[in-house]
Amino acid sequence: MKPANKALAHADLDLYTLSWPIFVEMALFMLIGTLGLWMAGHVSAAAVAVFGLSNQLRMVFDRIFRVVSMGASVMVTQHRGAGDADGARAHARAGFACSVWLGLAAALLVGAWPEGLLRLLFLPPELMNMAVPFMRAIACALAVEAINITMFAVLRAFTFTQISMRLVMAMNLLHLLVSAPLVFGVGPIPALGVMGLAYGQLASRLLVFGLLLWVWARHLGISLRLHDALRVAREPLSAILHIGLPSAGEKIGFRVCFMATVAMAGSLGTAALAVHAYAMQINGMVNMVVNAVASGTEIIIGHHVGAGHLQQANTLLRRSLRIGLIATAIGGMLAWLIMPQAIALFSDNPAVPVLLGSILAIELLAGQGRSLNILITGALRAAGDARYPAKVNIYVNVVMGTGLAWLLGIHFGYGLPGIWLGYMADECLRGVSVALRWYWLSWTPLARAARRRILGKQRAKAAALAG
Repeated sequence: MKPANKALAHADLDLYTLSWPIFVEMALFMLIGTLGLWMAGHVSAAAVAVFGLSNQLRMVFDRIFRVVSMGASVMVTQHRGAGDADGARAHARAGFACSVWLGLAAALLVGAWPEGLLRLLFLPPELMNMAVPFMRAIACALAVEAINITMFAVLRAFTFTQISMRLVMAMNLLHLLVSAPLVFGVGPIPALGVMGLAYGQLASRLLVFGLLLWVWARHLGISLRLHDALRVAREPLSAILHIGLPSAGEKIGFRVCFMATVAMAGSLGTAALAVHAYAMQINGMVNMVVNAVASGTEIIIGHHVGAGHLQQANTLLRRSLRIGLIATAIGGMLAWLIMPQAIALFSDNPAVPVLLGSILAIELLAGQGRSLNILITGALRAAGDARYPAKVNIYVNVVMGTGLAWLLGIHFGYGLPGIWLGYMADECLRGVSVALRWYWLSWTPLARAARRRILGKQRAKAAALAG
């Protein structure tokens, strides 16, 4: 029996078993980002600006790369749920090939045109000499990152979330072991400043790429060769993009709207911009549980849809919603009670903790809407219903998350709380919209159609072999 078939027969589709390693991964990525910022801060303020700007650019490309990773993940789970291991591998290979070309395109763009991109991001001219070589090193890392994102997504789709977690641990550990001596200099190693962070990121991504190749061969039964990177199978790619393009479009649209509201917050002064940054960082920590549960839920629902177990998929989502909503409520309440007082200990502006308390109070309700949106959008995507949540999320985000935020925060002068009330209306309306879509069972025809397509391919393949 091949490794992937064995995994299919004995996969433990338990929500906790799948979700807790994903939670650890998210915590590690947040930690490594914080440590990177801390190291850059010990170099210079200019290094912080360059490092922070590169992270913003990396997040934009991350959304683009997930066109492939999200689509590949959904298709792999559906095919495995239907017992079609060969189909799952075919979609994994197609996702890998597409991510190779996407990564190369991103690397060429960033590496060949760093000055233009940095000017688009409003980098001060005096930082160009530091930022351009940094961006060229990051361009090489982007090429590998595009591939790794898809390979990790497929690995989790095959339910190997604990192996994925260990690989992320190894990647982050190497990032620190390479970056720290290069940033600060140790013995004969000269201090390279912010460039050390770029080299650490590149080295860690290359290491984990090699490990992923080995893990795919051993645990998934997918031994990749050069032709797998060069040739993209049309039919699997079409299925991947059918899921991935709407989902990624939604995320890119959200990022554009979000940057517009950041500019609004910046126009309100330094205190408002600082509170906005604090609140977003706190939200990232509060939302880690619901994001991990949503990822585990999406994997399992994809398997249930492939197997035709739609009632089990419905039951699982209801359970996940209870967990996510309760975890977000507890996390939001603790943040509201503790974080303003914690910020007050080192803030030299007394208005900052007061304003942060107001924002975190609004977040108590906004967080519930966000949890609905995250969990149910992932579930709909796993069921093959990717276009509806993408459309709803983009339209509502433009009208509420940006338009209402401007109306309340800037036009009527409510400041940052007004912007955050726009966020709250956006999250809650999107959450209710996708919840109604799920509870009215509008996703079930698409889920049944996805299973029929998989079974039809299996019958056609069996008939061809018999003939």
